[in-house]
Amino acid sequence: MNDGVSHERSPKELKGIHVLMWLMGFFGLMFAVNGVFLFHAITSFPGEDIQKSYLQGINYNDKLKDRALQMDRGWTAQMGLESRKLIVHLEDRHGQPLNGYEVTVELRRLATTAEDRLLVLKSTGAGNYEMSIGSLSMGQWEAVATVSDETEQQHLFTAHKTLTVK
Repeated sequence: MNDGVSHERSPKELKGIHVLMWLMGFFGLMFAVNGVFLFHAITSFPGEDIQKSYLQGINYNDKLKDRALQMDRGWTAQMGLESRKLIVHLEDRHGQPLNGYEVTVELRRLATTAEDRLLVLKSTGAGNYEMSIGSLSMGQWEAVATVSDETEQQHLFTAHKTLTVK
């Protein structure tokens, strides 16, 4: 019985197996790309930037008291880089140089913790404290200077500065 209609299948006919393969390929590609992103996110995360952040939150009122005491002192600090030296200049509220203190500076990269440094500066007189730091990578650095009393090891002053190395 031939009614004149051809029942041959064309070579481009979409079958169920083709749809299944397309879906499996699409979602397989999505899983692979997400796996690559997940791997790079986990391996590049340096972790906690501020150590013991929970305890710092609990002791926040103490930090506020320390800031108020620092404001009452009226001290000022200037920080900068000059020919591979980090220089910190300290003055009291009357513009007189502050000498005889222990000054430490934590140099931190804003993007990673891999190049962070803790420096102990030496007093050179007239309120200046400095240290040779060698070469720094280009980019932004955060400098956190802490001034302590040498006899009591009490933190008296903290200053922050963002430095740009070109």
